[in-house]
Amino acid sequence: MTWLWVFLGGGLGSILRYAISKLIIPLKGSSIFPYATLSSNLLATALLALLTFHWMDRLEESQRLFWMIGFCGGFSTFSTFSYENWYLISQKAWTLLALNLILSVGLGILIMILASRLKGV
Repeated sequence: MTWLWVFLGGGLGSILRYAISKLIIPLKGSSIFPYATLSSNLLATALLALLTFHWMDRLEESQRLFWMIGFCGGFSTFSTFSYENWYLISQKAWTLLALNLILSVGLGILIMILASRLKGV
């Protein structure tokens, strides 16, 4: 049964990631900056931080599997992040590459730090 929770959460997270990309594509115009992946990854990180530091003791094992492993894993995407950084390199878009790396990694870590401090960890 544990596999089912991860599967269902992952599917839902993947669908939401796809929906965000479809919503953001018309907004970004001709920019090659990966706004959709940045948004999905930071939102997934924020949710994982909340789950980890504020709701962990309230969740049953099935809920942790669904939300933390399945949903957050499906909603965030390291493979797309890697591909889009490669694409920025291939376009010699060095400033956008640096911006994406700094925002994605830096803000992701900052979100985790802030959430842990709010909890007092």
